[in-house]
Amino acid sequence: MSAPSVALPSRPALVAGLTLMAGFALMPPGAGGQRATGPDPGGGTFSDETAARLYRAAVAHRERRDDSVLRYTAVVRQRIAVALRTPLKDRTLYRVESSHRVFWSRDDDMLVQVLALREQTPAGVSEAESHQGLFDHQFDPMNDRLLFGFVEEDDDLGERDDDFWFEHPLFHEYAAGYRFTTGDTLTLSLPDGRSVRAIELQVVPHVADVHRMTGSLWIEPETGALVRAAYRLADTFDAFRDTDLSEEEDDDLRWIPGLFKPWTVDLNLIAVDYALWDFGVWLPRSMRMEGVVSAGILRAPATIDIGYRMESVLTRQALEENADDGLREVRFRTRGEAFAYLSELSFGQEVPYVLEPGWSEHDGRRVRYLVPEDPRFLAESPELPPPVWEDAPGFASNADVEELFDRLAALPTPPSAQVPYTFRWGTQRPDLMRYNRVEALSVGARAQLRPQTFVGPLPVTATARLGVADLEPNGHVELAHENLERRVSVGLYHELAAIDEDARHLGIGNSILAATVGRDDGDYYRRSGATLEWGPPTAERRTFRLRGYAEYHRAAAVETDFSLFHIGADSWSFRDNIVADEGWEYGALVELTPWWGTDPNLVQAGLDLSLQAATGDLEYARGSLVGRLAIPLPEDLRVALEAGAGTSAGGPPAQRLWYLGGPSTLRGYQPRAQAGESFGRARAALARAFSFGSLSVFSDFGWAGDRADFISFDDGLYSLGAGLSILDGLIRLDAAWGLREPRDFRVDLYLDAIL
Repeated sequence: MSAPSVALPSRPALVAGLTLMAGFALMPPGAGGQRATGPDPGGGTFSDETAARLYRAAVAHRERRDDSVLRYTAVVRQRIAVALRTPLKDRTLYRVESSHRVFWSRDDDMLVQVLALREQTPAGVSEAESHQGLFDHQFDPMNDRLLFGFVEEDDDLGERDDDFWFEHPLFHEYAAGYRFTTGDTLTLSLPDGRSVRAIELQVVPHVADVHRMTGSLWIEPETGALVRAAYRLADTFDAFRDTDLSEEEDDDLRWIPGLFKPWTVDLNLIAVDYALWDFGVWLPRSMRMEGVVSAGILRAPATIDIGYRMESVLTRQALEENADDGLREVRFRTRGEAFAYLSELSFGQEVPYVLEPGWSEHDGRRVRYLVPEDPRFLAESPELPPPVWEDAPGFASNADVEELFDRLAALPTPPSAQVPYTFRWGTQRPDLMRYNRVEALSVGARAQLRPQTFVGPLPVTATARLGVADLEPNGHVELAHENLERRVSVGLYHELAAIDEDARHLGIGNSILAATVGRDDGDYYRRSGATLEWGPPTAERRTFRLRGYAEYHRAAAVETDFSLFHIGADSWSFRDNIVADEGWEYGALVELTPWWGTDPNLVQAGLDLSLQAATGDLEYARGSLVGRLAIPLPEDLRVALEAGAGTSAGGPPAQRLWYLGGPSTLRGYQPRAQAGESFGRARAALARAFSFGSLSVFSDFGWAGDRADFISFDDGLYSLGAGLSILDGLIRLDAAWGLREPRDFRVDLYLDAIL
């Protein structure tokens, strides 16, 4: 039998991109890649006889076409959310909540009653013009229960060029590629007091491959039925590595900037859960899928959450026993009487419904839809589930999801089939080209190896670059170990560094401004040394960082006066750089950056705590705390508040002072408008949302200096301005006037603002 081919459910492009996490169906034709049926390197397929018995029972159950369910009625509730990940916060790009009643019959057409629907895009909450594509998850008991509806019928499981194939662990021909181990025992309590026992079958591939899974299957040993499963792909999917896509051979791909490469998917979790109906048949209870789709600097975490509430089930056995399945025959004198009965099932009152004309096609089955006469009812329906980030009955809870993540993280990491190797340079990756007033144009190259060790894969990344102005070689070598919970890395480096790393002055935004209009807001120094760092995995937002380091600092001079808009202007030059103090610094850094809330229609809040201490030639300690809050108001208004303070002790060097000025700290003023061992700052904004973004007015305050010199807030600098925000502050354009000396006017275009 061929490998299962994961199919693409129907939906507009935004939701189709979400389904990429499960189906990888955005692959172009011919993207099948090479099959990962490598040899068993030792240790056998089964670690114990119990695992072998469980496996045989599960395979036998899967191979039996379960035709015992003749029909059922269920309310299927679905929650989807797609966000855009940035250092400050995750921004909701798309979300939908829906509820449908499904009348499913093995031999007849399907009827779907739309109970609730709410869809939100960056333009706001909207009434979906087409509800049909938002329902993709009716359950067919004869389909594969592990893949949970993301495959075609069993007789159509052959590999297709435009689908992503998967080596199913419960197919005999792929068993040799996995190792099966007995795990914990799960006991499920039934309403009549009886209990059902399920045993965990841990599944780990011998060789890591994107076409294989790592996870746990809970099997009922007597019948072999799959009761619960939690798994993820054994490796990150990379479109250029795992398919026939070629940047060198495809002319269209050559013109895609390295800013938006590579294309990867981290499928972090698929969890399916079943419940026993009437002590006879296992039917779905919930399914949850989480992952991150990446295109270069763009990262989109996405979640699909589905809950099933079975209302009635008719099995073959019940039919033979002449038993009633609990659902009255919907035979009425008029269509209105039938619709009234269906409304009573859901809402306890009559809600006018109409039967849409014509039939739709869904997975080879004809479907007819019932919709309310007034579509506005759907957004206020009592059947509307809450957003995916809230716990709700019938769905996997956040505690359950965390437990499953921990379980997956505890499973062994399979070795790679070979040592993967990549090499990129220049425009092929977004961080290998930059421009600043020290280096001018700096071009880099990066090579990465992923050798297998006794602790799992240990990627080794080496980056080298050279600036055309200073001709100072830069190099960074990093060895990293990463799992689902953390990333630990060791690095050696000799490089140019920015004094404010969070402002990303060595990134593409500041580089473009420096090269074109001659505005370089960064200040730089050179460092050489080693570091040990611990933080979240790369697929997660960085909510904490622990860093220990030993490095030598020295000053970096301005080496260029070139910018595109100042060609021929002999009197123009970049502003001076700071003069960094020279010497050894042995230090530690702790950063905590939690953020709560991704939906701009709800309250959002975040903190940024930083503690740093060092000894050696440069000896000091410093800390800062910044809080942020965004609150929605009536009439599409929002208010944002931000306040922070920090101080130092021990005489910090010039590169460790606090500096105010520029869009990240004090709009309306040039960088380094004020500097000192302590600082305090605040800003407030009032914004009005429109379909294209939001317009706002704001005011900033900031003070920096020595604590002993602070007299009152009159020592600080104030500014007033107006701004345009797109995608909840992802892109921000501000014009601000400094109100105190040195008065200034600045227009800033930057990324990742609070709103």
